[in-house]
Amino acid sequence: MKTLCRAVVLLALISAPALGGFRPPAFVGGIPGRAQMQAIDMQRHQARTLLYREALEELRRNPQVVDVRECGPADDDQAYCLPKAALGGVPAAIAGRPTQRRVALLIGNNQYQAPIPPLLTPIRDVEQVAATLKRVLGFEVRVLSNASKADIVRAVAALAREMTPADAVFVYYAGHGYLMDDTEMGYWIPSDGSVKTAAQWLSNKDIATLLRAIPARQLLLVSDSCFSGSLVRGQTYQGGQLAPLQVLRKRSVLVLSSGGEEPVSDEGKDGHSVFAWHFLRSLQDLGTMVPGFNLYQVVRRGVSQDYPQQPQYGAVTVAGHESGGEYLFEPLPN
Repeated sequence: MKTLCRAVVLLALISAPALGGFRPPAFVGGIPGRAQMQAIDMQRHQARTLLYREALEELRRNPQVVDVRECGPADDDQAYCLPKAALGGVPAAIAGRPTQRRVALLIGNNQYQAPIPPLLTPIRDVEQVAATLKRVLGFEVRVLSNASKADIVRAVAALAREMTPADAVFVYYAGHGYLMDDTEMGYWIPSDGSVKTAAQWLSNKDIATLLRAIPARQLLLVSDSCFSGSLVRGQTYQGGQLAPLQVLRKRSVLVLSSGGEEPVSDEGKDGHSVFAWHFLRSLQDLGTMVPGFNLYQVVRRGVSQDYPQQPQYGAVTVAGHESGGEYLFEPLPN
């Protein structure tokens, strides 16, 4: 199996000019064990540090370089800014009732500015997930391919303007990511991301702010990128017995990540990442309403059997998740 970390899977001793076109060879003798993976991850970590060293130095000098400004009164619908949160309790008029509108935004980035290497599967992954969400769950779908930071912010801001508390929103990101060792801040690296500057990276802090601005009571972010587990650090969700009508009285903001804080496989099964393949299969097998935690358990079990990678599931309290909330996957009636 070939693999590529969605941060950069490179050998640490390869010189910087050679980074752009390098892809690692297939593992000899099958998938390595955990001890072998730890050694490989150390090499990858050194390579990432080398590749992104200028952007990382900038972040240490000025962490605010990545920040997206908040929208002001003069900004129009196309402004590149973070919309203000419009949170509150779920209105009594819709509490406990089925969701009205289901909208999914899917972002897949294959192409990057050199020397950041391209990825193989994200666009195929998001196109297949979008088709499955539409067919099985009745979602309206919006797909962004090779999206810039501004593209992502504007697309999520549009959801913040359009959605109501009666709605359900699903966001899926597949692309490069990075985790700062010293600050433990995670980042998405959009298609216009650079190794010279972090200005076009998107921080977990701003991702949470964007989620907080979407007023939908049902909100799930799926992140298939390196170190995506940093989005839910310290906010794990344990699941339990749920009554759907009670769940729909709460605001639910959950994140399903493809891994913990380890690199993740870009290439694995039938042209999909290992995570995307198992996520797709779990959606296709839905027969009845399934809580997000239950679906996560199925995906986690399948992924970890195929690859030393541990998906994570957690609540995002800073984005307004309420205790007792959960994301519900509800297939269309046959």
